[in-house]
Amino acid sequence: MNLGPKTRFRAMLAIWGYDMAKFLVLYRTMEGFGINPWVFFFLDMVTVPTYVMGWSRLMASITGEIQTFRAIFTWSLITFVSSTAPYFYAAFAGRRTFPPEIWWFLALILLFSLINLIRKICRARKASCPTDS
Repeated sequence: MNLGPKTRFRAMLAIWGYDMAKFLVLYRTMEGFGINPWVFFFLDMVTVPTYVMGWSRLMASITGEIQTFRAIFTWSLITFVSSTAPYFYAAFAGRRTFPPEIWWFLALILLFSLINLIRKICRARKASCPTDS
């Protein structure tokens, strides 16, 4: 299940569009918490290609004939870091001004990202395994 170049490019465009909308909506909020919105936006945009490539390779390593733990772990880690890097920056930059609710919100984002990644891996593994009927 390796995504082709056109599909990866379309995925990147969709995510970049989402990131631009997020930037426009949250610009003033980020400034209010001491986060440089431009740095967050930059991190959000530059991690998209590694996220899409990592996700594509992760799915290929799970659904392929050779399913090595090392490949699955490596691509999972790349995908997770790519999807959470801007939020780690936000947590670092706003650490002095964040109320406790923001810390809970960021923790939930990280937790749900990790849970979603694990669920998708499990689903892909089930789909790639032949069923005994």
